[in-house]
Amino acid sequence: MKKNIRIKKYMICLFLIMLVQAVRYFPFKFGGWNQVQLSFSYEYGFIQRGFLGTLLNLMSRTLHIPWGYMRYVHALLTMGTFTFLMLWIVYKTLGEEQMDAAVKRFLAGLALVFFMGPGWSTNYSNFALMELWLPILSILGIYALIKGKQLWCIPVIAVVCELIHTGYVFLYFNLILVVFYYKIFIEKGAALGHTEKKHTETKKYIVYGIVTFVLTSVLFLYMMFAATARDGVTIEYVIERTAEFMRKPIEEIETQRELIQGYLFRDGGFSGIAFDIKDYWLLLIVMLVLFSPFIYEVYVYWKLVVKEAGKQGVFYLLIPLGIVTAIPMYIMHCDYGRWTYAVFFYEFACIWLLNMIGDGAAEKATSKMMERIDANRTYYYVLLFYAGISGAFAQNLINPMVSMIESYGWKVLEALGIA
Repeated sequence: MKKNIRIKKYMICLFLIMLVQAVRYFPFKFGGWNQVQLSFSYEYGFIQRGFLGTLLNLMSRTLHIPWGYMRYVHALLTMGTFTFLMLWIVYKTLGEEQMDAAVKRFLAGLALVFFMGPGWSTNYSNFALMELWLPILSILGIYALIKGKQLWCIPVIAVVCELIHTGYVFLYFNLILVVFYYKIFIEKGAALGHTEKKHTETKKYIVYGIVTFVLTSVLFLYMMFAATARDGVTIEYVIERTAEFMRKPIEEIETQRELIQGYLFRDGGFSGIAFDIKDYWLLLIVMLVLFSPFIYEVYVYWKLVVKEAGKQGVFYLLIPLGIVTAIPMYIMHCDYGRWTYAVFFYEFACIWLLNMIGDGAAEKATSKMMERIDANRTYYYVLLFYAGISGAFAQNLINPMVSMIESYGWKVLEALGIA
């Protein structure tokens, strides 16, 4: 009874944090290119980012909801689903009877970092971003993988995510791949040769992993370099439908003409690629410096995991390196806040997952980490509030604090004659 009361009080605390964040970021950033893309559908052909728009279009016609209101329906469904899923995971994990008390304390603190820091507030800063469905669906795929049942749905989920957003292979596909990796090389791999049944189970994960990777990769290549609107669809018609969807004058949508032409019609060979990192290298350096305390803590945690894993440590060493899949996005596009959120979410999810499933190396590392935290409580309280002050990631320039320091940095470099 006392345990249930503590969990309920903690969940109320998370809810209050959400309310504070809602007030902090009100009115939410809602619109722009994100909603332009939501108006795309397969009515135009088998195009990039047309999956959600197709569902919204179908829902609009089936339920007789005006097209101009469907963006609000999407916003409520997206934020509602993400909210429920995150809170449900926290509640179920902390209520697990067999979980060690130190692990529960650690995960409770990790959830506070998520909700006080960028994990939650970013989704107010970029309200109902279409790519929020990528971690949502990936988590469902992870659940199926952990249970070892209904594995056929894994490639389906990955393909749907790729249809939602072409950049899925770089941003959130690593969440699916890392669980396949864990099952094959750590959980099942340790049992190879012990029994025929376990050998068969390992081969099953290998086959589904390869199928998932190949299907998603091939679809990415098609969407990135070949998908285009069918003959007969004009840019004027698309702009008109987009204006109706966003309930804005056509003149406002005209400002997005070049982007729409690039994504749907590939005019001038444009396919959504623009190499921008050369203009933003200082921003990324500032980000790494300001986030260095968190980067160091993640490094310390994984170092403990690798040490506790013993002979299998080399396999655990590769898990946190899954974030390298995001590097191409940093090179090609300047939406660095979105890419950084995906990196943050990956590390958060991997640490949470290993503890949630009762991985031995992770649990021992977590106990050691809690000893470190208990011995330096003031520092970790400061770190927690620092995460809260840093807050949401912006779409492009990471967050206001990073972009402000970067702008002053350019002025200094210019004064020195370096830039």
